[in-house]
Amino acid sequence: MNDYWQSFIEQNKNLWHFDPSVKSQDFSYIGRLKTDFKPLLDLMSDDKNFQEYVIAEQIKEHKAELSERIVAFNEWGFNEHNTKSLQITDSEFPEVFEPYKKFAGFGDCKVVALKQHPGQFLPWHEDTYVGFKKEFNIPNDVKVTRYSLFLKDWQWGHFFSAGNSIMHQWKQGDIIELKPKMHHTTCNAGMVPKLTMTITGTVTEEFLRKKEEGIFEY
Repeated sequence: MNDYWQSFIEQNKNLWHFDPSVKSQDFSYIGRLKTDFKPLLDLMSDDKNFQEYVIAEQIKEHKAELSERIVAFNEWGFNEHNTKSLQITDSEFPEVFEPYKKFAGFGDCKVVALKQHPGQFLPWHEDTYVGFKKEFNIPNDVKVTRYSLFLKDWQWGHFFSAGNSIMHQWKQGDIIELKPKMHHTTCNAGMVPKLTMTITGTVTEEFLRKKEEGIFEY
């Protein structure tokens, strides 16, 4: 524990139990996307197509709340060596990303494909959508959410944890959504790269209708 986590608990204790002994379902399974994954997977097979991001690295442009979180990551033992993430965005390859940008019915939308090599972590954190809101000039009163999409079937050592829930044995195309402010973490302690995607967007009537139907094809 540290000041960041203790402060977060105090500010959000009415939203969640914060008890690791409680069995709770802390993510929602949304459905499974049916599409042709091959063009994207071919693109992701070459690391040269990615930009590398280091999660636990201090950057001048980080806002205060993000800097506090990164200090916490460092205190927990995470650093520039074990928090590397390879990312490709929809703005770089728009045609390849079209199915993933359109299927959910978001308004403003940002899609990021992620490749996590063995030995890499995304430490315990909440999604704040700071970068997304800044990029699209989204007012604070507009609801934003995020889908996480698994691009390949689960493999041994691939790990996704949200709150007190652990997801494993996912299938290609499975989609989950987290509750607001729900802390989560991912890691690859396995033998092959872990390929996932985040789809962040503003909530629309079309989004809510498609989510209710739970049928996603493109």
